[in-house]
Amino acid sequence: MLLSVAQAADALRAGLVVAYPTEAVYGLGCDPNHAQAVALLWQLKQRPAAKGLVLLGAQWQHLAPYMAPLTAPQEATLRASWPDAMTWVVPAASTVPHWITGGRDTVALRWTNHLTARDLCTAFGGALVSTSANLHTQPPCLSATEVLTTFASHAGFAGVCVGDLGGYDKPTPIRELLTGRWVRT
Repeated sequence: MLLSVAQAADALRAGLVVAYPTEAVYGLGCDPNHAQAVALLWQLKQRPAAKGLVLLGAQWQHLAPYMAPLTAPQEATLRASWPDAMTWVVPAASTVPHWITGGRDTVALRWTNHLTARDLCTAFGGALVSTSANLHTQPPCLSATEVLTTFASHAGFAGVCVGDLGGYDKPTPIRELLTGRWVRT
């Protein structure tokens, strides 16, 4: 089922999983504070929950509640690279659920500038989970048709939010804020 941004945001609020285009691949998303929705997402992907998840936001205020207090230089580093296709691993606020961090004291965040993903976060009213739309160990889906072929028959999957990929040839880089270490380039 193809969804408008408004329909996809309603599905997220109802605890369902939606797919949406991102900078390079289709992503699967859900409400990061809804434990059952995240469990459903893991089930759909057939992926171990211990890995943790990336959260995607359309503005600083969407992501700030998930961050522990940062120093001024740390915040400046994030703001200098956002909004863009850059994911940062930052110290997690104590309130971030373990199903998001994978039990770590960090959380992966991206302030997107991708039109559809940004509009979806705004319509939803906050950050959402962003993980590649694929079965664990399989390549990410690059089209709405691939997503529907892979996930349409699964209960709890609401559909695909309509939009175009952002033109990047690979998933966004991931970097640790505290160490500067590249997790993914």
